[in-house]
Amino acid sequence: MEANIVRRGWRKVLEYLGPPTFPFFMVIGASILRTIGPYVPFLKYARDDRFSYHMPPVYSEAYQRFYDNIVNRGLGRNAAPHAITMAVTSDCNLKCIHCSAFRRETTDSLTTEEWCSVIDQCAEMGMTDLIITGGEPFLRKDLDILVRRIVKNGCIPDIFTNGTMLTDENLQKVKDAGCDTLFVSIDSPHAEEHDVLRGKDGTWQKAIDGIKRAVEMDMSVGLSTYLGTEQIDKDYHRKYVKMSKELGIGEITAFDLVPTGKLIKHDEILIESGDREKGRKIHEHQWLDRKGPRVSAMSNVNDPHVMGCFGVRWQIHITHNGYVTPCDFMPIHWGNVRNEPLRDILERMKRHPEYDRNTMTCRIQDPEFRRKYIHNIPDGATLPYPIEKIDPAHRALDEKEEKEQQERECGFSEMGA
Repeated sequence: MEANIVRRGWRKVLEYLGPPTFPFFMVIGASILRTIGPYVPFLKYARDDRFSYHMPPVYSEAYQRFYDNIVNRGLGRNAAPHAITMAVTSDCNLKCIHCSAFRRETTDSLTTEEWCSVIDQCAEMGMTDLIITGGEPFLRKDLDILVRRIVKNGCIPDIFTNGTMLTDENLQKVKDAGCDTLFVSIDSPHAEEHDVLRGKDGTWQKAIDGIKRAVEMDMSVGLSTYLGTEQIDKDYHRKYVKMSKELGIGEITAFDLVPTGKLIKHDEILIESGDREKGRKIHEHQWLDRKGPRVSAMSNVNDPHVMGCFGVRWQIHITHNGYVTPCDFMPIHWGNVRNEPLRDILERMKRHPEYDRNTMTCRIQDPEFRRKYIHNIPDGATLPYPIEKIDPAHRALDEKEEKEQQERECGFSEMGA
């Protein structure tokens, strides 16, 4: 009863104020988190100094940058996304049947120097959370070097891992470099089911053992999973909460089950609006459990009244070989960091008619977006697929605008000379 009253009240506030693109709402929210946040009954933190593992610690340099970014966005100034996910390698020791990196090239990863340049560009643009993914990140020998570069730039490094390589040595290496937060992917609360989905026996137990080691080393651990109709019907979310309490996990991130990677054109797995509503309830009800883990359900976060789609506005993704996409799940790219600065690619993404809107539901789940873009990717094509081959008219307009901008800059230079 109490949960329903709080939930209905919170939804009414969001519906009245509009989504957090409303500048006053965002600035006030960020200020509350940094000041009286821990004392507000319905605000639940992943740990004492961190509202969510998807946000920087509230007293860090990165949080101030996050706050300034919100203010700039509200004032109509150019603002960078808050986060970037970097797939630092395509190498993986598992064969997941739902792998989102399916049909990507498996060679030609960015070098240490190239990734360091990307990290520097992200910090210069004002990004705060630099999230390392893969493949399996711990297969990259220079992982600690990349973590150190992120920390040196005043940003927050988080690592998403399948959990099978969380040895004492690997954990100590990244912790010494400055990373104290990991997200471990768990596909089922049942070992046998998880192992089948991951394509290798013993995977679930290795992940659980790795989580225990990380918690014992005083690292923050989040559980990353997904919820579809079947998982919700089986009450997996309750089992994940129970598991997290027992293991000392501070936050559960529950993504919606989406058709991407190996399931790219399987629209039948899209969850219905009723199940997304169940996901929102899971998110909001768990906030009232003061002793349990924080829950971030993407069904709630991607709601247009809350954050909407993260792609481009709040987050972007870079593949292991440098292609820039709106998010991890989007199989379409707008350019490569080996060929041009990240800032230029981001600006091109922002100009695209699908991404110059304030907010909407998750695009990879939007039937019209999928019909217009995803289903026009040729079967068997290497992913991510270039946007100009799907939308050549807009790319031609981009090229025209870029040429005119270059001519203007050239004219200004000649005048100055």
